[in-house]
Amino acid sequence: METRKKCSLRLFCLILISLFALEIYASSRIVSDIIYESFDESFEGGWVASKTEEYLEKHKDIQKMESNETPKKPRFLCLHGHGSNATLLEDHFKNWPNFVLEKMDFVYINGPFSVADELFEWYTTDEDYKTENFDEGIAYIEDRMVELGPFDGVLGFSQGAFVAGALPGMQAQGLCLTKVGKIEHVIIISGGKLGGTFPSPKLAENAYSSPINIPSLHIYGETDAVRLSAPKLIEAYVDPLVIVHPGGHEVPKLDEDGLKIMFEFLKKINAIV
Repeated sequence: METRKKCSLRLFCLILISLFALEIYASSRIVSDIIYESFDESFEGGWVASKTEEYLEKHKDIQKMESNETPKKPRFLCLHGHGSNATLLEDHFKNWPNFVLEKMDFVYINGPFSVADELFEWYTTDEDYKTENFDEGIAYIEDRMVELGPFDGVLGFSQGAFVAGALPGMQAQGLCLTKVGKIEHVIIISGGKLGGTFPSPKLAENAYSSPINIPSLHIYGETDAVRLSAPKLIEAYVDPLVIVHPGGHEVPKLDEDGLKIMFEFLKKINAIV
């Protein structure tokens, strides 16, 4: 009797190991049927079945999701640069391979203020580089996030990157984006710190007063116009990932090193890799 009980315990452990190793999460009824086929309905067989049923009942949280469910891609709201638009920004990403782009969902929008025919900006600066209508631009972004969301993160290029880099800090202080969920991660391309070189908009004055502890990817070029401002923004984030490419103010092609950093970022944000 004692020997059979030990065998039963071993079988029970093997069943549980197999469930995890093969990622097969059967219902307790199926497991019980398998066990009953191996044992008659003696004490030992019934004991193993009851223990298996009890374990699965207590650990329903490990049940495998339905096979027809698709893991959600991280969604990014994408902000273009000054004097540009959503279509032009989307064209920039033709430099990136499809096996990177398909891991995320990018939603491109136009800025609120017209610069020229079909060209926009997120805020205006005067001759002294002081920002105007910044608050209105941020309110517009929030409205679009409500309309088109939900979003997991924000991506910005150039002027859009200056805005995107400040949004998490402003949101954490309750100064903006109060109608939408928390920004979980950012991608900053050719962008720097608002107030790092020129006067900061009042709304963003304390955007970096506390370390911004979310996954962030920062990309800029060795000859980029923002190469001096970009590191100041990078310092505001906790454990940032950085790609420095040999080009200028652009969305660059990703070389081997850039792809390694990109996939490290994708893992951080739980993208499908």
